[in-house]
Amino acid sequence: MTKYLADIPSRQEEESRIVANWLRRIQDILRDGPADLYFRAIGRAGISAADLASGENLSHGQLDVVIDFIRQQVPDLTLRMLKSSELLDLGLMGYAALSSGTVGNAIKVMLRYQELTSDRYTEATSMEDGYFFIRPVPRLQYISKLRNIAEDCLGGNWRMCELLLGPDADLRGASVHFAFSEPKYSDAYHEVFKPCVVKFNAETTELKIPQKWFELPVASGNIVMSGVTAAVCERMLGPGRSTRMDTPRAVRRLLLSRPGKRMLRLEEAARELLMSTAQLRKRLYRARTSYKNIVLETRMGLARHYLESTPLSIQEIAFLLDYAQPGPFSRAFKKFYGFPPRNARESEQAYSGIH
Repeated sequence: MTKYLADIPSRQEEESRIVANWLRRIQDILRDGPADLYFRAIGRAGISAADLASGENLSHGQLDVVIDFIRQQVPDLTLRMLKSSELLDLGLMGYAALSSGTVGNAIKVMLRYQELTSDRYTEATSMEDGYFFIRPVPRLQYISKLRNIAEDCLGGNWRMCELLLGPDADLRGASVHFAFSEPKYSDAYHEVFKPCVVKFNAETTELKIPQKWFELPVASGNIVMSGVTAAVCERMLGPGRSTRMDTPRAVRRLLLSRPGKRMLRLEEAARELLMSTAQLRKRLYRARTSYKNIVLETRMGLARHYLESTPLSIQEIAFLLDYAQPGPFSRAFKKFYGFPPRNARESEQAYSGIH
């Protein structure tokens, strides 16, 4: 910890340290696995031997390539990584969380600086009826990775709760929901999330934990050190994602947090974002886009995900995306991508057959 305080790292340096920790976890997991799979994945990601040895110049993008390559043969890789993880794998954030005094404060720290652990998604949270909900919100270009993002986000947050509360804590009362069908390796889900209730084919992908856990102490709590580490994070990253999110990204985040629900009208989205309709329209215009364009991009990104990753029919997907009939959906999809929805599914099935 003193190293961090004496010489505050850059965001890239801290990201590189975290990626190096995950790569070591992966290598440990694969020691008894397919020969050379780890090093083939490292090569695919363009990671040099020198950078691997030093733990420098590594990025989330490279880690994503490594994980995607290995998951073709080890589909439960992400869950296995999280099962063996420790909070200190997350560098500064881990120190800050472990020094936060209460579980609630630790979770706030982790949510505030989540961007250090992944650039593929953000997290939407809410408090309802005595429960705290965490929902992954994929960035538009990563919607096709929704299952892996769900495993990463919810599995990581659940592991954090386990570590913060300690081995003797009563973890009953939580549940985890996935808006996709049960995978072949579902046993790994039950193992990672126990004693959570695990549900597939849910309306929303989310982790639901009792609000009362927020008041429980972290065994290693040190409020003074928490303030120091949070200050270091802030100097390295700025005041946190929520204060720096541009308007188009905020709109996409809002829409992507509501899969399977009616698309919000412009007026409703403005109200959710605490601004007037005129303000929202003007900000999007200044960003050279419009609410209509963002809704279309979001719909088409989700459509591609549903077609390539679920057995849902085109009609079911159309209804999920708030189209009254499949015809307008198919025409919109073809205009956006240049080919009809059925072609997306056929090409994905052909690709899957190769692997």
